[in-house]
Amino acid sequence: AFGNVATGFIDNVTVAIGTNPASGVLSGTKTVAAVAGVATFSSLSIDLAGSGYTLSATHNGLTVAVSASFDVIPSTPTQLAFIASPGQSTAGAAITPAVQVAVQDAFGNTVTSFTGNVTVALGANPAGGTLSGTMTVAAVSGIASFSSVSLDKAGGGYTLVATSGAFTADTSAPFTVIAGAATELVFIVQPSAATAAATITPQVEVIARDAHGNTATGFTGNVSVALASNPAGGTLSGTTQVAAVGGIAAFSTLSINKAGTYTLEAAATGLTADTSASFSIAAGALSHLAFTVQPSTTTAGASITPAVAVTAQDALGNTVTSFTGNVTLMITGGTGTSGAVLSGTTTIAAVNGVATFSTLSIDKSGVNYTLSATAQALTGATSGTFTIVPDVASQLVFTVQPSVTASGTIIVPAVKVTAQDAHGNTAPTFAGNVTVALAPNAAGGTVSGVTTVAAIAGVATFSSLTVDL
Repeated sequence: AFGNVATGFIDNVTVAIGTNPASGVLSGTKTVAAVAGVATFSSLSIDLAGSGYTLSATHNGLTVAVSASFDVIPSTPTQLAFIASPGQSTAGAAITPAVQVAVQDAFGNTVTSFTGNVTVALGANPAGGTLSGTMTVAAVSGIASFSSVSLDKAGGGYTLVATSGAFTADTSAPFTVIAGAATELVFIVQPSAATAAATITPQVEVIARDAHGNTATGFTGNVSVALASNPAGGTLSGTTQVAAVGGIAAFSTLSINKAGTYTLEAAATGLTADTSASFSIAAGALSHLAFTVQPSTTTAGASITPAVAVTAQDALGNTVTSFTGNVTLMITGGTGTSGAVLSGTTTIAAVNGVATFSTLSIDKSGVNYTLSATAQALTGATSGTFTIVPDVASQLVFTVQPSVTASGTIIVPAVKVTAQDAHGNTAPTFAGNVTVALAPNAAGGTVSGVTTVAAIAGVATFSSLTVDL
């Protein structure tokens, strides 16, 4: 009771942690038999570093003793540990909160005296991302903080691996990178070849992407498609504006009415537009004939120029290039001048769907001619109206003959002589003088009156002729 060592005491004494600031565990032999009143504990250790530990010593019947406070400091560094693992972040943005890696001893205590370099790198990389930022930093008080690291590709299940020299590495918990805000549009399902007016399949799809090429799954804005290149003058039909779902706009009802080669452009407010790859629209099934180069005003007997062209088309007016059948032309009954003859090659085999007639001519002048085109199993076509004009005058023809008349009396009706071209058409531009005379003259008569007359519109009219015998 007076503080003297009771040398005769040889019972067991037990020590335990009293004050435990770091929740450490006391190891070693904690119960020892006293020798000459003194119990010596030579194998005690505590696993967690901390300041202000105390031990308590107990024995039944004796007052408990409490040690002075003492510190446990870290041991030699052996390993790394993520103490702030990466959380969900946005592609291209620094991972927050900052990733932290501690340098620890074998018991998990941060070795605060360590100031060496620690490096982080990608472990699991499910999306093929690239880690950017400062990936090697010097530890401060045993902790390395990475405040600028980022990943460019969205994906789930990424991990980081921390290394430093020969220390045991550590792998972070898995984390997710999400896409950033949408900045551009990209065709991910290009428009494919289709038939005129038929729905383009598979459906065209456009994605909204962030600046790093990730699908911006949060984008739900409207996306519109329109014809970019349109050499055939086609019309894009169907639903051309749709709201994106999960960053993807799907166009399932698009069609184009004209055969040709096209591209589409996808656009959305605030985003960079994209142009699709080129694609073809083919004509539909054969339906009818159409004059694609109409017959034009031409001189009688001359080839109609430019050459008349008749095209095999589908129901929408597209040329069916596979058609190689015969097409036949004729003058439409009841048009032009009765008795006119269409000459030249009037039946032609189509080439790439087009029959070209380069040798056609009509012998009779006239107005309001039309041509009719026919082909087996196709609806025929009628051309626009056109005119055949006379050629230059080449001959004279009595168009009102002299009739039986009393001698010395004016011949009635008045004799008429017409200037005609080689095909018998009146040459209305002829205004020259025409002279008539008796031939033959068996009776020796004399023709009197005006025997030389200037033609009017190609016709010379002799209204005063008489014969005396």
